[in-house]
Amino acid sequence: MSSAETPDSSAVGSYDRPAPGYSRILLGILLILSAFALDFAREFLLPVTMAFFIALTFRPIIRKASKKGVPAWLSATVFMVSLMLLAVTLIYALGAPITAFIAEAPQYTQKFIERLHVFNDWLKPLTTFAGQIATTDKIAEPSVQAAEILTTASPSLMNYAFQSAGYSVNVGATIVLTAVTAAFMMASGDLFYEKLIRVLPTLSDKKRGLRIVYDVEGEISAYILTVSVINLGLGICVGITFFALGMPMPYLWAVLAFIFNFIPYVGAVFGVLLAGFVAIATFDSLSYAMLIPAAYALLNALENQFVTPVFLGRRLQLNSVAILIFLTFWTWEWGIAGTMLAVPILMTVKVLCSHIASMAALGEFLSGPHYKTPETETSDASP
Repeated sequence: MSSAETPDSSAVGSYDRPAPGYSRILLGILLILSAFALDFAREFLLPVTMAFFIALTFRPIIRKASKKGVPAWLSATVFMVSLMLLAVTLIYALGAPITAFIAEAPQYTQKFIERLHVFNDWLKPLTTFAGQIATTDKIAEPSVQAAEILTTASPSLMNYAFQSAGYSVNVGATIVLTAVTAAFMMASGDLFYEKLIRVLPTLSDKKRGLRIVYDVEGEISAYILTVSVINLGLGICVGITFFALGMPMPYLWAVLAFIFNFIPYVGAVFGVLLAGFVAIATFDSLSYAMLIPAAYALLNALENQFVTPVFLGRRLQLNSVAILIFLTFWTWEWGIAGTMLAVPILMTVKVLCSHIASMAALGEFLSGPHYKTPETETSDASP
């Protein structure tokens, strides 16, 4: 065979490699289909995901108990029963105050509108401009309509909060499914890790796989437990402060502050706005009422700027832009439940990125300032 007839090996192999642009198109299609799949399967994926993070949070504690002779199934059962009892107790204790608050929402709205009349002089130019567009009667209609809408909708606000996740199964059934799944995950012990060792082919792959799952478990557990303790402290401080300032139902505000603070940035803003709304509608003095949202904002600022960096550490800090992106995406996917799960999911992705070389750039973007991967920290510590 002549040299002219000899096939070009590079030309033969070139048909096996897709073009870079084609690969990006396939990746984009895969991401879009994944987003639709997450939305379509939310009724199944949501309780499983919540159970997964609950199991990750308590797995290190259960493992330590197992080393001391306590069976994993017993520790898992005790944890889940305790969590369910705590949830039922909170629902029972706060059910009446929340119902009363919702029932009084129209009165709060009307008082809030009346208190804001002191700003009429400040808003006079805007009112004059609006008067050129519509009559005075038509301008007053939105306030009346808002009160009527809130009066009609307030009894169903709680139902809307539960239904906003977008799935049709009963909320109680979802909670039970989550608890049972989490209990089985925790009670399985190290079965998943044993299966992982058997499946991976080489010894180096086995070591790397175990290192990844242990780091995910350890950092997610540390993050959720630390944030929970910090939020508990913030809730107690908010409750004590509101009690001293004369705010109604300070214990309810303590619980709300605890829950809101699981949603970075957005939760604090919503808490300040809600506290300001109720305070303005409650107190006669507007200047005194403004102390309530100011105190809430100050406590959140102290927690965010001083307490969290000290106890959470640099390695567990996240990029604020990435947090907002994940909050938006998972709220769009799974509603309120997705909002609560956004940061733990982000933490999991960040930990995975620290162990996979091809995802190192993404991990750098997701992490906060001065972030160091485990490998970098190890090399810095070595002599």
